[in-house]
Amino acid sequence: MMMRENEKSMRTLAMLRYKADRYQSVGNGSMCQRVNAEIRRLVSQMSESSKN
Repeated sequence: MMMRENEKSMRTLAMLRYKADRYQSVGNGSMCQRVNAEIRRLVSQMSESSKN
């Protein structure tokens, strides 16, 4: 069960990083910052769950 959740989080992380790169490439700074905040939240959540 944990592996599936981790795999799902990794896929979501990859998608968010792609979105952030796309927003940055077209010059949409505010959306890029929003997506990067979501990336930081997800990474933090993943590190918290791996400690338990």
